[in-house]
Amino acid sequence: QPYQNLIQQKADIMIKYISQLKEPYKQVIEMREIKKMAYKDIAEELGKNLSTIKSQIRNGRAILIAESKKEFEQLDEMYL
Repeated sequence: QPYQNLIQQKADIMIKYISQLKEPYKQVIEMREIKKMAYKDIAEELGKNLSTIKSQIRNGRAILIAESKKEFEQLDEMYL
């Protein structure tokens, strides 16, 4: 049970930080991580090159990790 709560709290943190991302990262991260769309489908829907989409997702993920790291560490200290 405690770990399920930890997982939910971490998911909530990620959703918060995704909502704060600037474009173009916010849109592509939402499409990939929340809607679970394939890279190819995201590229087609946005009319962008596949390598551009992959780069934007990679950079968006890096921003999310950097932004959420402190909150994740605090949660881990509470639960682990």
